[in-house]
Amino acid sequence: MIPYSKYIPKTNTIIFIAAAVMLILLLRQCNSNETLRTEIKQVQSKSDRNLNNYKASLDTIITERNNNNELVSIISSYVYDINTLTLDNEKTIARYTESLDIVDDIHNINSILTAEILLRDSIINANTNIVSVDDSSLIINFSDDKKWDKYNWRMFNGTVGITHESVLNKMVVNSSQFNFEQGIEINAAILDINGVKTLKITTAYPGVKFTNIKNINLVNDKLNEEYNKKAGWSIGIGIGYGINLNNNKVVSMGPSINAGIMWSPKWLRF
Repeated sequence: MIPYSKYIPKTNTIIFIAAAVMLILLLRQCNSNETLRTEIKQVQSKSDRNLNNYKASLDTIITERNNNNELVSIISSYVYDINTLTLDNEKTIARYTESLDIVDDIHNINSILTAEILLRDSIINANTNIVSVDDSSLIINFSDDKKWDKYNWRMFNGTVGITHESVLNKMVVNSSQFNFEQGIEINAAILDINGVKTLKITTAYPGVKFTNIKNINLVNDKLNEEYNKKAGWSIGIGIGYGINLNNNKVVSMGPSINAGIMWSPKWLRF
């Protein structure tokens, strides 16, 4: 008669094997949960970006005044993932890169901005002096300089040469030159307002109105993804303290040194 009983594992061995199997199943479930959380995070990010761009497509320029009584123009910004650009998006970005002479890969571009401005200005009671050249001609000099701060200023000057035509008995302009120079500082910031990327732009130069503004922020989902560790089997040597099964098939607690095949979830890898 074959002694089958000697092939039947002892109770301690069965408990040890069952505990090991349960531990591996638990670790695999935790690993699945971690993967699911990562995928949900990626889907949520894309969903937020699509909603942001939809709101930006419906937005128009809003103007308000800051504490310095300067006009601030506000409009929603677009956010594009450079890995999933549509043909229309690529054409839009190409207009920027061509006008700015950007020859590098668009992966190096973070944000692009275009703004059209309407400037209304008047020169009233400019400084004027008249210089007589001779009995029949004179030169009129104009100048008007304004400086609102270090970066916002205007300089204007000009000359007009006038000659008296005795035959026609009238004054005739025989020369003129006008020089106009401006300095305009533009300040802009991209903010997250109620979950929507928003551009604020302003200048201290009086009379400037932003009639058209477009801002595109470029992101790289692949580059911004967290390093995704992979779960799996590996061969290695371990030193630790825990539950051991000795040669007498007795389960005990204590230090151990072992070598073998191990399975580890990605959240336990480093």
